[in-house]
Amino acid sequence: MKKYSYLKAVVIVHGKSEKQICQHIKQKLRLRIEIESDKNGEKSIQITSLNKLLNNKKFKSKTAFLRNFPYIELDESGKDISPDFKIFIIMDTDDCTEEQKKQFINKEMFKGHWAYDYIKPIYNSPELETVLEKAKVPFKKIGDKRKKEYIKLFPTDPKYEKSDVIQIDELLNNLSTIRQTNLDEFLKFCLDNFQ
Repeated sequence: MKKYSYLKAVVIVHGKSEKQICQHIKQKLRLRIEIESDKNGEKSIQITSLNKLLNNKKFKSKTAFLRNFPYIELDESGKDISPDFKIFIIMDTDDCTEEQKKQFINKEMFKGHWAYDYIKPIYNSPELETVLEKAKVPFKKIGDKRKKEYIKLFPTDPKYEKSDVIQIDELLNNLSTIRQTNLDEFLKFCLDNFQ
């Protein structure tokens, strides 16, 4: 009998680059994750607007959340969301104050929200491109001055010879040495849930 594949995570992304990375990982690892962005990643979500987003019609209550994301695994009681489920929020930190950045990273800004226990903040400081450069991860910018640029990260191997899982694992290892991000924690979650 085939085991039912539950939704593993909802990922809220800052912008188009983060969305592109998450879509690639979702597709290549065949993960059941939902990616939430503003205008398909064309408009960036800021740390300062997260409380508004988390109080919109999809996220404002557990009932609304389960109605919008119905394939989430429940715990043994059948009444609550499985503790293994995550809401990842992947943000750049260059568009907020140091205090707001701290409150995002330590989850203080989410206190009182029903999803507090499921939220996992993922930060790139000051932004994703700087983190990738520090980790010596090759990427190219796509777009021009009139259109907002985003990055193309995958495949990370310039020769395109390595498997997708190996490249994602190598990206995790490269990022795990960089103090300005915890994106490796999201990648580890994805690889751990790879089917």
